[in-house]
Amino acid sequence: MTLILEALLDSGVLIPAIWLSLGLAIAWLLLSAKRVVPLSRKEAETLWKFHKQKTGCRAESWREIVRGDRIVGFECACGHKHVQKKHIITINA
Repeated sequence: MTLILEALLDSGVLIPAIWLSLGLAIAWLLLSAKRVVPLSRKEAETLWKFHKQKTGCRAESWREIVRGDRIVGFECACGHKHVQKKHIITINA
């Protein structure tokens, strides 16, 4: 085992591979992280109506999902929950 480790260290492959792996892990974490975005009541209602149209939901009511003093989503009477989220880092292409 030590011979293999010494061979990898001597060849100069191990250290760059570790840094590359660490860099890729950090990039993935930053690009996949999301934050909750507040909505207006009108936006939440519009999203609920879209949910009803898209799924054929027959529920007649919905309630706001609130975090702090802000609306962040809705919960339909059928049990569907939607929380509006946005990526922390956005790359515009």
